[in-house]
Amino acid sequence: MSWGMSLAVALGCVALAARRSPGPGAIAATVVVGVIGGLVPVPDGATGRPGGSRWFGALVLGVAAFGIGRLIRPPVAAIPVTAFAVTANVLAAFAEELFFRRLMYAWLARWGPAMAVGGTAVAFAIVHLPAYGILAFPIDVAAGALFGWQRWVSGGWSASAVTHAVANLLQ
Repeated sequence: MSWGMSLAVALGCVALAARRSPGPGAIAATVVVGVIGGLVPVPDGATGRPGGSRWFGALVLGVAAFGIGRLIRPPVAAIPVTAFAVTANVLAAFAEELFFRRLMYAWLARWGPAMAVGGTAVAFAIVHLPAYGILAFPIDVAAGALFGWQRWVSGGWSASAVTHAVANLLQ
């Protein structure tokens, strides 16, 4: 693995953790990290060939998990649904998945899928601590683990990105 990939992972985590509240700066940082996650070369075979029944099954299970979670616990605060809010949440989901489930997953995969799934889940939860606090940490780890499992089973990052976008919109 190149030092460039390690540096991109470290800087991406710092940039995502520096976001405090939604706003233009946080959105810009998230999009830049997503672009980096999409552009930094990863090892051959690290992105897999997503699609087919495994991709669809992973997507359905992930969306169902968040849907059931939403039925069990309604949103904490009512936030107005605007075109800007929807766009920002979808952009954030895809950018974070490019970073965590494409770039970071590939970086950690040399130690096996358990390390890639678990490592990206914990990193995902850590970078969300400043915005959501320690009480949300276990939920964020669980969400990150689900996204990582989707990455592993589907062979690519797109099923987790769609699930993440749906989860953000349900919130």
